[in-house]
Amino acid sequence: MLLMPSPLTSTNSYLVHVHTDFYEKARKYVEGGGFLYASVAADAAIPQMESLFGARMADTVTAADITLKIVEPFGDLKPGDTFHYSLPAANPKYWGALLEVKGGEVIAVDQDGRPALIANQVGSGKTLLCAYPIEQYLANTSSVFEKPENTHLIYKAFRDWAGVKPAFSTDQPDIEIEALNGNHRGYLVLVNHSAEPRDTALSNTVKMRELSRISPEGTESLQLPNLQIKMQPYETTILEWK
Repeated sequence: MLLMPSPLTSTNSYLVHVHTDFYEKARKYVEGGGFLYASVAADAAIPQMESLFGARMADTVTAADITLKIVEPFGDLKPGDTFHYSLPAANPKYWGALLEVKGGEVIAVDQDGRPALIANQVGSGKTLLCAYPIEQYLANTSSVFEKPENTHLIYKAFRDWAGVKPAFSTDQPDIEIEALNGNHRGYLVLVNHSAEPRDTALSNTVKMRELSRISPEGTESLQLPNLQIKMQPYETTILEWK
């Protein structure tokens, strides 16, 4: 699964945007069974956008307050679920795009009923296009994750719709998990990015015989299969599985 948040889709900055030939490779990747998410702003340009995302850019949307409302079931998202954002400045890199649907399915609309999230199937793969650079809004909001924030549910819904099952995951968006996998064994690194304690459930699709928690005090065996990991604010935890 590939995530391409704006400004990767823009033409404004030569430091971060992808080049034209990338999209031909991306199309082949999706046709072969890959999954691609992208968000666009008014300064975006995607060659042959219709065939990849099922929509084309028709105009610019300069609204300062954005609401995305789900209108079709999508993963765990239900019609009526909403996401709210505010533009950090009046600038084309923050303005949204008016999308004209060309074969894709509208999953969400904006505050004025315009297409905001469009899902599309290309060959054996799937894409999801967002009409607003929502990641830029988050990146320019101070302490954005210190208050309730639900954008991660869009990515999770796309993952579920695509049928991608991660080897390891947690049920808390504040808890980052990374895996170092070997032959029938490996390590998991969990990081609590929150200022609050977290009690998170660990899910896995990898068969494990045993799991232990490594700390300066030693190794603690954890009970399988129901795994609840308690983590203190900003704590890092290392688990070993076999």
